[in-house]
Amino acid sequence: MFGKCSAFPIIIAEWDRNAREVVRVALDRYNGRYTINVRVWFHDGATLKPSKSGITLSTKHLPALTEALARSLDAARDFGLLDDGGER
Repeated sequence: MFGKCSAFPIIIAEWDRNAREVVRVALDRYNGRYTINVRVWFHDGATLKPSKSGITLSTKHLPALTEALARSLDAARDFGLLDDGGER
């Protein structure tokens, strides 16, 4: 899909958390290592800036993170924590 890329970060997804903040998922490089970054960004005028709220992991952790998120989604559905739109 992306092939070899030298332009980082690669934004995979982002959505509004609220009127002031955005959640962003991106692949990146840090100190020569590939990372997955899930972070809250905030509007500062016309620009977005990263907040301290988030997590950055080596991409080697992506399979475990993906499995944990899939299990969390199943559990949230089982417990009725999501409405039809996927949010509560």
